[in-house]
Amino acid sequence: MKKTIYANEGSSIFLIALCVSNILATLLVSLVRGLGDFEGMNIMSWVTYALIQIMFIVSAIVYSAVRKLNVPAVTRMNKGLKPLQYVLLPFIAIATILVFLPLANAWAAFLNVINYHGSGVAMPATDKVWVYFLALFIMAVMPAFGEEILMRGFVFHGTSTKSVLFGLLLSSALFSLMHANPVQTVHQFGLGFVLAVVVASSGSIWGAVLIHFFNNFISLTLTTYLPQVDELYVRLGYYNWLTGAGSVVIGFFLLVVLLYLFYRAGEKKQERFKVVSNGIEYESFTIYAQDENKKKSNLFLDTLRFVGSVFTKRGWMAILNALTRSNGIETTGKEQNVLGVWLALGVVGVYWFVAFVQGLI
Repeated sequence: MKKTIYANEGSSIFLIALCVSNILATLLVSLVRGLGDFEGMNIMSWVTYALIQIMFIVSAIVYSAVRKLNVPAVTRMNKGLKPLQYVLLPFIAIATILVFLPLANAWAAFLNVINYHGSGVAMPATDKVWVYFLALFIMAVMPAFGEEILMRGFVFHGTSTKSVLFGLLLSSALFSLMHANPVQTVHQFGLGFVLAVVVASSGSIWGAVLIHFFNNFISLTLTTYLPQVDELYVRLGYYNWLTGAGSVVIGFFLLVVLLYLFYRAGEKKQERFKVVSNGIEYESFTIYAQDENKKKSNLFLDTLRFVGSVFTKRGWMAILNALTRSNGIETTGKEQNVLGVWLALGVVGVYWFVAFVQGLI
């Protein structure tokens, strides 16, 4: 069975899953449209959330069976993480929110200025514990598996065979646009990028699954039990730009450090040094050259150097090289035809644009 797919095949799986899930959701919604609300959220929304995630998984599995794909190998479900990596995941999720929530709020403010009135994410309004756990399963657990298997399992795998940077950007763009919710666009792109980095730096999908769950869990829990957080944000009034900017700066620093520590926690010891020997260069996230006889690496100094390297071209090249190695997928560079990727991007771009226009009308 095939253990690798390429960009166009990953895009085909994406388009098939997207079309099948939306067609079935539309048909089912027509049956439940008049059923009203359940615990503050339209029954149509409850059904759609669950059905789309189920069809993402079913479509991908059926396609894999027809094409004889090894699903665990392609999606990287067959590799786990180190214990310390699991410990870091909730903190990465929080840092991601600190960075991208203020940017999403700024984007939402811009949409408000141009009189966009489309809805955000539907959430239940209830104080019943059993409804909260039902919502948690449908809105946090199911997307963590359904969207990650499709997007970081198949789509990122395929697109990263061209280059890891191409995979990071295109899988994030497809992930953001497929939600067809302009209010969510900025946050979804940022979240998708971080999730793809986590998969690339570990060669495993499980980090992305758990961070996706934590992200949705935090959002749902705050909305249900701590609405004061949103009220506090509103009361800050004209100072939102200041607190938002501070959150982005602090969150970005924490996110970079945490992603580096996540990479180091799963890195093979022999890869931690940059050594030039016999004309062969071995380079990792330790950006600056070290003496090849050095036995230990100073984690604190390496972390500071890595943070600094994020702002340099040389540092970015070293990061991408390290991600390419840790991703564990052979890249083809410019040789690969990626017309299917651009087609998929065009389809979801139109999908998003229609939703945007509807929100302006």
